[in-house]
Amino acid sequence: MKKFLFSLFFVQTAFASFPIIDVHNITGEYLDAKGKAYAVKAYYEIEKVKIAHSEITIDVNKKQKNLVINDPNTSVQLDFDFSFLNVFKAFEFRGVDIKSDKKLFTVRAPELDFFISPKHYDLSNFFFETDVRNIPVGDDEDVTVVDGIILNARLFTAKMQFKNFDEQVFDEIRIENPGLNEKVSEMLKKAQSATIPMIIRHIKFSVKEGKFFGRAKLDSYINLWLRLWGNITTDKENTFLDIHLSKAKLGYFSIKSSLLGMVKRLNLDKVTVKGDHIIVNLTSIVVSKPRK
Repeated sequence: MKKFLFSLFFVQTAFASFPIIDVHNITGEYLDAKGKAYAVKAYYEIEKVKIAHSEITIDVNKKQKNLVINDPNTSVQLDFDFSFLNVFKAFEFRGVDIKSDKKLFTVRAPELDFFISPKHYDLSNFFFETDVRNIPVGDDEDVTVVDGIILNARLFTAKMQFKNFDEQVFDEIRIENPGLNEKVSEMLKKAQSATIPMIIRHIKFSVKEGKFFGRAKLDSYINLWLRLWGNITTDKENTFLDIHLSKAKLGYFSIKSSLLGMVKRLNLDKVTVKGDHIIVNLTSIVVSKPRK
């Protein structure tokens, strides 16, 4: 999945545990390299400084690389590199809760809407969690949210919908499944005649010790289950994620090459596709000390 507001809070996570964060009911938007948000309350610890706010506003300025948090009595300015937001043209979020308590990091959101050219995506009931409470870590070893994603993480979204399905992917599915041309043509015909958006339901993605599995129901006119298998690794400095997609199935269709091609055509900033690997450059998102 793409990274959005919660990325702002784990830029500096080179601690023996996750940073302490408790932010409630964030609502806001990001457009033209600037963003503004409102939260009911927030508590966070930054380099041994403990800060609590209520009724706050948050201003994001990508060009000036800063984040300003204001409440009626206090203003805090933090320096951040927001180049990871190049992925988005715009996004909106409502009712987001972010909580981190030493070994457990969670993000919940009833609604997320974002625009990645040329499509607009609507997500509902988004939940992300990484939990390292039961994973032994040495006292001299740092744990970051990136580490947590690889060691033990799960993601759920009840529904995602968007219009204008990528028709080129059907040509690629046909190439990948030479014995199923007629079935692919039937699926493409339904997609071309559909007047409703593509709806993907019950999106679930989990990672355990570097191995991932994901599944989702492609509803609307396709009505098939998508399943993904693979591995995720990173370097010692957490400067990139290497997502190796070993297998992808849409019903009885093999779609690994088709899916990799679709990711490549998104032309996402700091995301490259090499063979059956998706490489995500994290240098502008995560700053961490090398592990010993």
